[in-house]
Amino acid sequence: MRLKPSAPSLMIGSAPFPVSLNDLTTEVLSRALGVEILDFEAEPLGLDRGMLCELFLLDLRYGDAAHGPPRVVAKFSSSRELVRSRALAVGIYERELRFFDVLANRTPMRLPDVYASWYDAKSAEFLLLLEAIEADVEVDQLNGIDAGRAKLVIREMASLHAKWAGDLEIEGLEWLPTLGSPDRRRSLGDHVRNGWNPLAEMIGPGSDPKISVAGELLERRLDEALANSRGCLATLIHLDLRLDNLLFSPDGTTVTVIDWQGVGVGPASWDLAYFISQSLTIENRRNHEKELLDLYADVVRTLQPDLDPVELMVGYEEAMWYGLTIAAALMVVGDMDEPRTRLLAETMALRALAALDDHGQLEAELP
Repeated sequence: MRLKPSAPSLMIGSAPFPVSLNDLTTEVLSRALGVEILDFEAEPLGLDRGMLCELFLLDLRYGDAAHGPPRVVAKFSSSRELVRSRALAVGIYERELRFFDVLANRTPMRLPDVYASWYDAKSAEFLLLLEAIEADVEVDQLNGIDAGRAKLVIREMASLHAKWAGDLEIEGLEWLPTLGSPDRRRSLGDHVRNGWNPLAEMIGPGSDPKISVAGELLERRLDEALANSRGCLATLIHLDLRLDNLLFSPDGTTVTVIDWQGVGVGPASWDLAYFISQSLTIENRRNHEKELLDLYADVVRTLQPDLDPVELMVGYEEAMWYGLTIAAALMVVGDMDEPRTRLLAETMALRALAALDDHGQLEAELP
């Protein structure tokens, strides 16, 4: 696990390489890990977590004299053509590989080690071999977490944002998109237009009177928030900091951040708003939101005394529209045949609606 990274660049491999579990061999794994692997067994991961990829936990069997990690995670592109074509258009698969290749070694937070990676720019197919992190399997985004675990994430988030705040290098990386860029605004707008009606229909207008109000506002207010983000202090942002992408140690003392496909440059407030509104229940968020924001500010001040944390939190209230957007996006790119994916979209939407209402984002439009 990388705490204070210093390893050299990983060097992303090119085609040909295994593009599915059926293609993966012991020879490929042996070369990647530098030890002889005799056999492996695979267990699928994250089938109902709204993932845009395919994950497998590999149990490895070594020769008598060989030693290596007992398990690794193999991450492939989605087998669904719609998801893969979308990934190619917006570059999310390549983005994660390049993050690990270029920036992870200088990002002071808990990340999984990477053993090897490959990418095909023509097809958007990829393979990423990652450290298998032992995690508390009881943590579930649908249930939310307590304030203690949330504070662990806040500390990691503050470390990420403080490190890269105002850094010119990340703003100059072609593969790393800016939150308010025309492409990002168009992509998120498409998700709203294509996903909102199915989401609202699934939830049912009668379940929450704010649904119809939010539906009328979402596309416009999201685009305004994205446009406003261009005037904020920029840093490196994860943009999908929710519990399905956070691995808490079984003893509850550490958290590892995974799934960097959405990484980009923009205001830290978008990570903050998304995590706080989506990873706690509505009641817990209302009870602990100020406490978590105060902790974030304190950690930033400690890490970067010359950096005003208020600058990082600009736009926090309107960033709440992002959680509702991702709920709509799940209706487009998520596997709706999985009951938990549907429940996840509904849960995210209801939490976002409550947060938007609590922060006055719907008030002016209510009759």
